[in-house]
Amino acid sequence: MSASSQFTRRRFLQGMTGAAGVGLAAGLAPRRAAAQTKNLTIWHTETSDIAVKAVQKVSDRFEQMHPGVKANQQGIAWDSLGPKLYTSLAAGSPPDIAQLNCYHLSSFLTKGSVIPLDDVYNAIGLNDVVEVVRDMSLADGHRYGISHEVGCPIIMIRKDIAQQAGYTVPEDVSQPMFKGWKEQLEYLKAVTKPDKRQWGMSLPGTGYFLQEHVGRWVGSNGGGYYDTNWNPIFHTEPFIQTLEFVKSLADSKVVPPDWLSQSWLGMIVEFSTGITTMIDHGYGRIAGSIEKYAPDKASEQYYYPVWRPLGPSGTKPYTDLDAELWVIFKGSKNQDLAKEWLKLFYTRDLYLNYIRQYPVHMFPITKSLRNDPEYKALPELKRWGHWIKQQEIYIDRQQATPVGVFYPGSNIQIQFLAEVFDSGIIADEIVGMVQGRRTPKDTGQRITERVNDLIRKLGYPVPDPIRGKKKVG
Repeated sequence: MSASSQFTRRRFLQGMTGAAGVGLAAGLAPRRAAAQTKNLTIWHTETSDIAVKAVQKVSDRFEQMHPGVKANQQGIAWDSLGPKLYTSLAAGSPPDIAQLNCYHLSSFLTKGSVIPLDDVYNAIGLNDVVEVVRDMSLADGHRYGISHEVGCPIIMIRKDIAQQAGYTVPEDVSQPMFKGWKEQLEYLKAVTKPDKRQWGMSLPGTGYFLQEHVGRWVGSNGGGYYDTNWNPIFHTEPFIQTLEFVKSLADSKVVPPDWLSQSWLGMIVEFSTGITTMIDHGYGRIAGSIEKYAPDKASEQYYYPVWRPLGPSGTKPYTDLDAELWVIFKGSKNQDLAKEWLKLFYTRDLYLNYIRQYPVHMFPITKSLRNDPEYKALPELKRWGHWIKQQEIYIDRQQATPVGVFYPGSNIQIQFLAEVFDSGIIADEIVGMVQGRRTPKDTGQRITERVNDLIRKLGYPVPDPIRGKKKVG
């Protein structure tokens, strides 16, 4: 992987510089106090300076409330957290608390690595948690994880360029600008002007992010990655049609010529600087990039959300949900303290301080904070009101499913979801198709076959891998 592709949404918009997690090292304590000090270790995916400081504020308050306890928090890059967690578990030294990518949850549940958080939910107020989060980690009657925030990638366009090309951009962000992918492609052709270094749309070709785009597109085309018995269905018509759409974007040259080597960071810069006129990865953190690279255009007069179009087999659009889960590991020697730290994290003042670091991206999971006057008065929510509104619609209508889980949300129960997702099979085969090595139909069939081979190696029966479902906990 290239150096540029190491950037992730959790490492971006730190003023374009990396930031390590800041913790209070236990080694700084006097020797005589060391034996009396309990250490609580927290790993999370917020690596920017401002977010790390917000988490540290929770730890500082926690230490004041619990003398003799050190709450050591560390921000770890989003794409590095999974491997680091697996390594720590294998070594028998996991953190007390960590954030998980949602698609990793079932793998950790099957291994019996995490404990229920029912009392944390009860302390927050179960009915105060937005529905899309409340039951996300529900298994065997218990809730095992709780999202630190929720946010959606939406389609953002350059509104001024669309209007100059003769297109009307709906003011109502729940109304489609394009009836379907065909109309979207025609629009992209109309605004692509290579002689002016302007292309219709940004698209990532590097591993995970290409797979992420395809995941939400196939959901908006009436399909998915798996059926209800956990069988891979990449060979079915909705997925094949999605591959044909990807190939049409490449063949029509409405994406920049170097898109196959493009990272998430590169896409953001392209869109913010006007090299592309549309991005289908419109997480709210992009607002910071726009304000950095195009401060004179940092408003919805220029950058505007449009409703997701349907594929030819689709009936309802779906997008992703950025919603990493806090979990507590069974190997923790401080489980009760860990629960108290999480309860404190969601108290009104500390949680508001955390959310306000990236308010266009990080939606509160509590209904009470979403309706809080101080939260609603944040200037970013006014500046990017339609961007916020469209995310709220997807979340409230439950048309957003966790990143890597994809439609339907029940996929989160698939116990080999993480292994397949992290294998690279899907992205590798899509790139091969775009490069002309196989047709979309052959590509879909080959992905299904390779995924089935991996499922067998993991010890699940094929067909109907659900028959080999392992007990949770």
